[in-house]
Formats: sequence, structure tokens, C-alpha cells
Amino acid sequence: MSDQADILNEVFLGRQPILDKHQSLVGYELLFRASAENSARIDQASSPSAATSDVVCKAFAELGLANVFGEVRAFINVQTEFLKSDFIESLPKEIVVLEVDVAAFADKALLPRCQQLKEMGYAFSLSGLTDVDDSIWPLVGIATWLKIDIDGLSGEQLQSVARTLATARRTLIAAHVETQTQMELCALLGFQLFQGFYFAKPVIVEGKKLDASTQSLMRLIKLIAQDADIAQIENVFRVEPALVLNLLRLTNSVGAGMRTRITSVRHAITVIGQRQLQRWLQLLLFSRGGVLDITHNPLLQLAALRGRFMELLVERTHPGDRSLRDPAFITGLMSVIPAALNMSMADVLSQLTLDEAVHLALSKRAGIFGNLLDIIEAYDANDVARVVDLLAPHSDRVHLGHLVEMLIESLGWVQTLDEDSA
Repeated sequence: MSDQADILNEVFLGRQPILDKHQSLVGYELLFRASAENSARIDQASSPSAATSDVVCKAFAELGLANVFGEVRAFINVQTEFLKSDFIESLPKEIVVLEVDVAAFADKALLPRCQQLKEMGYAFSLSGLTDVDDSIWPLVGIATWLKIDIDGLSGEQLQSVARTLATARRTLIAAHVETQTQMELCALLGFQLFQGFYFAKPVIVEGKKLDASTQSLMRLIKLIAQDADIAQIENVFRVEPALVLNLLRLTNSVGAGMRTRITSVRHAITVIGQRQLQRWLQLLLFSRGGVLDITHNPLLQLAALRGRFMELLVERTHPGDRSLRDPAFITGLMSVIPAALNMSMADVLSQLTLDEAVHLALSKRAGIFGNLLDIIEAYDANDVARVVDLLAPHSDRVHLGHLVEMLIESLGWVQTLDEDSA
């Protein structure tokens, strides 16, 4: 195996969403590492920075990362060595945002290089802003986005930095936003974008019950999983007219080119197929008003991504066993449901009838699906060392590079969902 292939096999790609005040996805911050130790099997003369630079370019060029972002941006932390290299000019300037820490500009040659790259069409985000003094303003001149890590600042410091930087007329990003309260405070201070999984950490309401619409969805999902008669499925649809309307809209879109329009639930189920219908109903658990609005529902994005990621991972760890695919998907998707419904997982599970292996995974992180869910949640948390440990029992079939490929395929699948729901 070549050194280049080794680097790709060891690459780790983390991502964290960047949202606007309406919770629409604007971009992802991407974290590239050459391996769990941030180094790959490369020549000793090369630095970890050079290896990571090589990995970034390979991920875009060889793994097709540029094709899965659509209109959102990819924010990439770049180091001085990478900025000065020719590597960087192979990155797609219409997608990539080069994120540079203010501390890097201690190297006086870096600012002219960034100005040159900006003239070439590259966009910049400035991070590491905790203090604002005269030395900052020349750097602000190259940036479109200014990122402030709210984690390390007191309320007073945050207010002072935000007020001062607001005069620069740049887009302010609040990083490490972990709660809705933090997001609302930052919005009041003038931040336009927010980075973090705060949307997935709501206040859990113990003892809350599923509403009637959600109960109908779960009833439909269960009936389809049991291969119930179409008449039984139709009866549940009849009490949910909004679901019927959107089912017909979806199916007519899928069946474009047919001579006759679909006008009944029975006809729709026949055309769309029970497996696709089941996936659509599962995703609707995260929707508002019965519509799959991917762009404005980050929880739906996360749930869809995690479900597809789980499905791809179980195919890799247990090749040939197709019976594991659907329960893997529902495990990944359901792992986010407490955030969507503001309920504890225990309350959700007490009101649902799920496959025993799925229930075990969600309640105790046990069994085949529990193990795979642990891997994906560690990956979401950018905990590379834990991901490597959890992958150890599957090392003959899965390595970090495979996870990157699965993540990119899952991101692309979520994008197609967005296109289908438009």
C-alpha cells in the first residue's frame, strides 16, 4: 500500500454545523486529522501539519467531498505551513472557507500571503478572537467571518468583544454554543451565526406524552415493519389528512413521468414502496407541520445523517446480513428523538414498540447496534481516540478512512433528501 493510501486510510474527518438564527444550515466546520495521533505513516521529514494538508486535499479531490455540500460552506482550520504551500490552491474556492487563528499572524509573512489568496478568490474566517486591540484590525480586513469562542469568555468580555467587532461590519460567529439560552444571548449581542450542537440538547420534560400526530406516525411505522395489510395502513392515514397530502405530493414527485396522477393512499404505497415509505415516516418524526424541511430543521439533518451512517456502518461490519440495515437506520434516527420531542429516552421508549435489538441499543447502548451507535456518537463528538478504541473489534473490516467515506456518502444522501422535499 502506498504512503498516500495509508494517509487516506488513517484520516479522521469531524464536522460541526454552523447555523443562522433561524437554525438554517450555513456551513460545517471540518476537522481533519491524519490519524488518531494526528500523524500518518509519512516521511519523518514531514510535519503533522503537512500530513493534514495532504489529507485535506485528498478528501476533496479523491473522496468527492466538494460534491456533498450544495450551497453550504466548508470551514477548514488551516495552519501557517498549509497557507504558504501550493496545496491550498487545489481547494474549491467557491466552497471552502479558510479559518485562521489570530495567533498565527505572529508570522509576519502570513498576512501578505492571505491577502494574495483573498485576491485569488478564497474567503477567510478569523478565529481565536478574545481581545480586540489595534493589531487585530489589519487581520479583520481579510476576513468575511469573525469567530468568537464564547466558552472562554465571561459575559462582560463577550459583550465587549461583540460590541467592538460589530463596527467591522463582518459576520460574527459564536462558537461552542451548547444551549438555547446561550444562542439567544449571542443573538442579542449581534451574532448572526452559531456553531455547536445546542439544538440537540433541549430541556428534557419528564413524563411528557407523545402527541396524537406522533402516535399516528409511530403506528404507521410499526404497521409497515410488520408487513400489515394496506387497508390497515390506509385507516391510520385517514385520520391524518396532512400526512395524506404530503404523501401524495412526495409520491407524485417520485413517480414523475407517469401518465396518471396518484390520488389514493393505496396507489401511493404501491408506487413508492413500503421501505421508502417507512423511511419517510421515520424522518417525519423530526418535522414540523408534516413537511420534510431539511434546510430549517437541524435535528432532522442530524437524525437522517446518523440513520444513514449507521446503515452504512452495519453493512461494513456485518457484510451480507441485509436484515440488519433497517434496524440500524432506525437506531441511528431514534437516538436523536429525545431532542426532537423534548422527552427523555426512557419516556420515548416506554410509549413505543420497537425491535428488541433497537430498544437495547437505545436504552443501554448494548448489542450490535449499541456498539455502532457508540462509534457514531464518539465520531460526532470528534473524540478520535475513543473512535479508534471502539473500532478495534472491527479492525479487519473498518478503519478511520472508511468512516470518512461513509460520512461523505451520508452527507450526500441528506442533500438528496433536501432536494426531494423542495
